[in-house]
Amino acid sequence: MDLNLFKNLLICFLIGCLIRIIPDLVAYPYPIGYDIINYYIPLADQLNFVFQNDPFQFYPYLLYIFKLFIPLHSQGLILIISSLTYGLFSISIYLLLKRWNLKLVWFMTIFILFQIPALRTTWDLQKDIIALSFMFLIFYLILENRKVNSYKLRIIHFGLINLLVILTILTDNMISFLLITSLSIYFLIKKDIKYIISLTIIIISIISLLVLDDNTKNNLLINTLDNILTGNIKENVNYSPLNLGFLFIMINILSFPFFIYGLKNLCQLLLYIPLIIALLGSFTWIILPYSTILLPDRWIIISGIFISIFSSYGLVKLYFKYVDKPKLKILLPILSFYIIIGLFYMVLPYGNAYSLYGIFAEYTHFFVPSTMQFNSVDIIDNRDLSIVIDWLNKHTNSTSIIYGDPYLRGWMKMLLKDGRVFQYNSIASSSNGIHIILEDKFDSIKEPIKLLFSQGIFRIIEK
Repeated sequence: MDLNLFKNLLICFLIGCLIRIIPDLVAYPYPIGYDIINYYIPLADQLNFVFQNDPFQFYPYLLYIFKLFIPLHSQGLILIISSLTYGLFSISIYLLLKRWNLKLVWFMTIFILFQIPALRTTWDLQKDIIALSFMFLIFYLILENRKVNSYKLRIIHFGLINLLVILTILTDNMISFLLITSLSIYFLIKKDIKYIISLTIIIISIISLLVLDDNTKNNLLINTLDNILTGNIKENVNYSPLNLGFLFIMINILSFPFFIYGLKNLCQLLLYIPLIIALLGSFTWIILPYSTILLPDRWIIISGIFISIFSSYGLVKLYFKYVDKPKLKILLPILSFYIIIGLFYMVLPYGNAYSLYGIFAEYTHFFVPSTMQFNSVDIIDNRDLSIVIDWLNKHTNSTSIIYGDPYLRGWMKMLLKDGRVFQYNSIASSSNGIHIILEDKFDSIKEPIKLLFSQGIFRIIEK
C-alpha cells in the first residue's frame, strides 16, 4: 500500500474515533444512546444466548472478539467499539470520495462526519454505522476494480466485495436491503454478469440458511413483507406526516442549500441509485401514514447521509466555480461553522439544544434526540436513576418483580441485582406490585398507591 495513503487513512480513522468519543467523555460516567443502554450494553453480557438463538448476526461475533482482547466492563467495551466504528465509517467515506478523484477530500469527509444524520446514526445505531461503512467500502472497491489492470488484483477485489456484501447482510437488514437493491440495479445497467450471478448466489444461500435454521421469524425484512401482505399494520400517532415532514427538514436543513448543486454535478450512478431508494423510503409515510412498518424515520436519516455527501461536493464545486485555486482561508470558516453546529449537537445538555434543532424537538424527539447527551433518559437524570435502582436492590426482596416503562429495561439489566426481575409495561397494566414511574405520571394515577421512595424525577410506588 502507498505509505502516504496509509498515513491519510490512519489520520482519518483517528479523526472519526475522536469525534465519536467527545460526547461520551462529556456524558461520562454514563453512556449515550437509546439502543446503547437498552440493547448493546446488555448484549455484551448475554452473547452466548444470542449465539444460540440467532447465529446469523455479525455484530455479536465482533463484540465477542473485542471482549477477548479488551478486558473492560460492558459499558467501557461498547464505548470503545462506538468510537472505532465511527473511525471505520470515516475511512470508508474518505476512500469513496478519493476514488472519484475529488478535490478537497479531507474537507468533504470532515463536513460529512459533523452532519446531524451521521452523528445521530452513531449515537446509538452501531450496526447501521458498520453496515454503512461496509457499503461505502464496497462502492470504493467496485470503482477501484474497474481501473486496475492486474487480473490477480481484480480477483482479490471481487472476493473482498462479496465478503463485505455477506457481512453487510449479516449486520443490518435495512442497509443490506439498500445495498443489494442498489447493486442489482447498478450491475444490470452496467451489464456486469459476474456480479449479478454472485449477488444471486449470496442471496439464495443466505435465505436457504435462514429457512433451514428456522430463523426467518427473526428477519425484519421477511416480517415486514408478511405484515404488509396480511394487512397487519398497526398505527402509531408519533409517525404522523407532520412529525416526519419536520424530521426530514431538521435532518437536512443545513446541508440542503448545497445539495441540488452537488446532485447536478456529482454524476456518479453508484451514489444516485441508493440516494433515490433512500428518499423513496423517506416518504413512504405518504402511502402509509401513522405506520412504523416501513420505518420512514430510519430512511430519512439514511437519506440524510447521502444528501450530506452530495452537499459536501456541491459546496466544493460551487466554490471552485468562482475560484481556480483553493483558498482555505475562505473554505475553513464555512467548515468551522458546520463543525461548531455538530459539536453543539454532541455536547449541549438535552434540555438546552441548539435553537435551530430545538425548535423542531416537539415534532422530532420521537426519532432524533435534540442533542447526543441522552440515552433513554436525560444524562443529568442518570445519577438519580442509579440511586433509585440502588434503593430497589437494598429495600426489596430478591424475588421481587419491578414494573416500569420500556426505556428503563437496559438500566435494570445492568443494575438490578440478586435475581430481581424487571417487566416493562404500562403503569396501568398491573394492578399491584412495585412500579418505577416518572414524576409527571405520579398525579395521573387514579388507583390507590403508596409512595415508597423519591429521587429526582423518579418515583417508586406500591399499588
